[in-house]
Amino acid sequence: MAIVVTACSGFASKEALLDAAANLVITKYQNASCEEVAQMQPQSDKSSPAEGESEKALQEKAIAMLQKNPQLREEFINRVAGPIANRMFECKLIP
Repeated sequence: MAIVVTACSGFASKEALLDAAANLVITKYQNASCEEVAQMQPQSDKSSPAEGESEKALQEKAIAMLQKNPQLREEFINRVAGPIANRMFECKLIP
């Protein structure tokens, strides 16, 4: 999620943020090796040492926005779920 927030911090509208976030998540999974996909875990409570405080704050803001807005969260999940599930299937991580 940190990659999503960093790249989307400049977008003003929720729709633009949603588009960019979904595209980045999808790209992240599509470009990852199967080993990388297998090791991917939610990062909502994890920050890499290289992350600055502003990046962490942006990540928290994006997560809070998705938590507070069920419609936006549903649309985000609908956009990313298919490509992520397909990649996991290709990597034999799901039957």
